[in-house]
Amino acid sequence: MPVLHRYSDRDDYYILTRIRGNIITFQLTDEGQRRLHKAGISPGQQFTRALLLDLYRSGDVFTHGSGPGEIIDDRQLVLDFSNDPDSEKMFPSCADCASLNDLHLVEIKGRDHHASILCDDCRSKNVATIDTSIPLSMISRGILSRLLTIKGINKIDASVTAYKELLDAEFESKWDAYRKGKPEQALLIDIDNGNQEVDMIASPCNGRSINKNI
Repeated sequence: MPVLHRYSDRDDYYILTRIRGNIITFQLTDEGQRRLHKAGISPGQQFTRALLLDLYRSGDVFTHGSGPGEIIDDRQLVLDFSNDPDSEKMFPSCADCASLNDLHLVEIKGRDHHASILCDDCRSKNVATIDTSIPLSMISRGILSRLLTIKGINKIDASVTAYKELLDAEFESKWDAYRKGKPEQALLIDIDNGNQEVDMIASPCNGRSINKNI
């Protein structure tokens, strides 16, 4: 299970968890810290992996391969007990190396035009073939569908297929909760009441972003 920790030298927090055999450090935005506090989660407390995924999906936690800035002692490595109801496989990962660091949905052009999910290192290795690159936390169910249509992408690899299934399941669970007239349980994501989505398409060549209302 993920565990919330507080830095020893400042009033900020981070999350440690074990995913696919690796200890992963997630940094928290101010909003992410606020949401965990509102949910009643205190430093040293474990919480379900589904909540961590919700924070990841909303962009309130992130990882760039950096450590927590202090020595990790044995007490901090008591992670991922067998009673965690949520599989670690629910987390997206890089299609090439399985890393969770700085994931983007990318359009890869060439003889095999397709969409994939790559980490920062693997994007750097494939920069010559990447046409579109979008931070994964910005990819909603609607944006993914529109992007594939607009860019004429007819093929997606296993990493995108798995993430699409996750988005579809999340969408269906919200509608099921709505139909039953009950608030969705154990989720930190707020349902978006907006009527527009903003699609940010970043080119890896020039680093500029283009905002499109769709």
